[in-house]
Amino acid sequence: MKPVIHELVDDDFTPRDVPDFGLSVPEYGRTMDNIVQANVDVVIHTGEGQVLLGYRNDLPLRDMFWIFGGRMKPGETMTDTAARVVHRELGLKVEQDRLIVDNIYNIRWATRNAPPEERGYQTILTIMKYECTEEEVESVATADVTHEWIRWHSPTELRELHTSDSDKLHPFLPIILKNAGLY
Repeated sequence: MKPVIHELVDDDFTPRDVPDFGLSVPEYGRTMDNIVQANVDVVIHTGEGQVLLGYRNDLPLRDMFWIFGGRMKPGETMTDTAARVVHRELGLKVEQDRLIVDNIYNIRWATRNAPPEERGYQTILTIMKYECTEEEVESVATADVTHEWIRWHSPTELRELHTSDSDKLHPFLPIILKNAGLY
């Protein structure tokens, strides 16, 4: 059964266009010190259990494998955010009705990409899953600077990375993939 997302909108809410990074870096850092961010990340996978991971350039996951996603913008639904960030990072135009909510996590990261980086930040992270068609598998590519490179991984390869104590696999990732039924 597909989980239900209850998107409630007050009648007088006015959607607004928010730039990708609408605050100066110092303002964004102060904001991260004072709020819990809402993020949506997507586990891109195949029907055969292959999982697409990106090798990250940015904190808090620099030089590690992770999935694809980012923060929500005012006025977006969770599926809007998922579709936007997957398109930004992979050039893939996902079909929103194929996105499935998997789990929600309260994550406190030790670092962040806005100074002071060592202060970290907290996010309510919604994980969604998206099963790619064969055509979509062939079309994905790094489309922005978030990831140095991307690669498909089998469940066996992921377990080998995890058991080898690789510092390239963030400790949260096996938990997320296991809970998603892809590890």
